[in-house]
Amino acid sequence: MVAFPLSLLDRAPSRIGRPFDPSTSLAPPHGPRSSWVHYGVMVPGLPAPHRTFGVMAIVGTPGVAIFANDQAITTSARDTAYLVSATSAMSADTFHTYSIEKECAFADDGSSLRFGDDLLIEGTYPRFDLTRRHPDGDVELHIEATDKVSHFVDLRGGLYSHWSLLCQYEGTVGGDAASGLCTFEYASGIGAHSLPSPMHPTIPARFFTYHVLNVDASTQILFAEVHGPGGVVLARSTYVRGLDDHGSAYPDTHFVVTAYDDISLPTPSGRRMRMPSHFSLAARDKAGQPLLELEGLPHSDWAYGLGAGFVGSYQYDGRFAGRPITGTGYIEYIDLA
Repeated sequence: MVAFPLSLLDRAPSRIGRPFDPSTSLAPPHGPRSSWVHYGVMVPGLPAPHRTFGVMAIVGTPGVAIFANDQAITTSARDTAYLVSATSAMSADTFHTYSIEKECAFADDGSSLRFGDDLLIEGTYPRFDLTRRHPDGDVELHIEATDKVSHFVDLRGGLYSHWSLLCQYEGTVGGDAASGLCTFEYASGIGAHSLPSPMHPTIPARFFTYHVLNVDASTQILFAEVHGPGGVVLARSTYVRGLDDHGSAYPDTHFVVTAYDDISLPTPSGRRMRMPSHFSLAARDKAGQPLLELEGLPHSDWAYGLGAGFVGSYQYDGRFAGRPITGTGYIEYIDLA
């Protein structure tokens, strides 16, 4: 597999180490250059039975195979919002689709985001309040964002941008008090459904995984990998940031699934997806020295709805910056091979 050269289009590398710009837009879709938007909140390392909590919401339809849930569209692609939001303790009712016009309410500046009766996020940078209603236990979080931001992609011309803020939170998860580090994320882009054409091709990305783990009370690690057709790596990097560290990205990263579950999981689109039961993740620093080495064991608490795939949690053990680490990580996983 080879890395795909995006350097001529992508401004994200030039933003490494820079503080977050408070004037950055959090607006919902608002025209041809922003025909879809993603909002995300990821909370790893919760005590059992919750383990992790996540919000993975897409407003509009990107037109990318790994994020396609076309079978769930009841009105139109532009009028559809998708939400998967779960802890490990939520056994069902974790994936929803909505008519944006009839079932959602989004403020023009993104300061209030309501997805049916299931999720409400209110606030402006740096403070947000999140309420997730669920029969197995509500989640209520007060989120305080730092100025530590990781830019995954920032394509010129506003084609696509995606970033993640390091945040601190406190609140309750299923009635249990919780606090620590989390993320607040936003992406915006031009989707195929915004094109002035009756044909809306789907971009054939085939594999995606994304991880969030807190290795101590002040340090958070993110990892992302995306493949296109034929196993071509479109993106792969590990991101490290801390409460006192604007962080950096480490592309010398290797993710390997070493074992799969015996039974693949069915999806509403009719696909069966094989899921990892063991994987390894390793990254080297700029000098080529080991930075991160871990082994991950997913808990098989997968919740469908991350586009065509799943969100879940895993137990990890390994080393970071020369010291042992252990804990519970948040994982998103899609394999269309």
